[in-house]
Amino acid sequence: MDDELRLGRHGGPRRKGQRASNGSLVKHGAGRGYILARLRREGLTDWIAAIEARKVSAFAVAVELGWFTRPPIRGTGSQNAARTRNWQLHRLLYPRPNPKALIG
Repeated sequence: MDDELRLGRHGGPRRKGQRASNGSLVKHGAGRGYILARLRREGLTDWIAAIEARKVSAFAVAVELGWFTRPPIRGTGSQNAARTRNWQLHRLLYPRPNPKALIG
């Protein structure tokens, strides 16, 4: 792991004038390290394994889970990028059975 990030729990006691109980909850972004730490905190190990195996990007997983939204399309990129991402996520969520195992 290139940058190990530890996240605190959500919530906790608040003092007057204090915005968050743990500074690591305030400092976040769309970085790979933050998304992996958040997945670890939530216990979503299947997604972590897929990201580390480079089957799907960390940002695509975060969008799929509803943590982030994609920026609006400007029309200057590849038209097949969305299809590729959707197909990668589909293969992760609905893996194909091994055809040789069905033969017997």
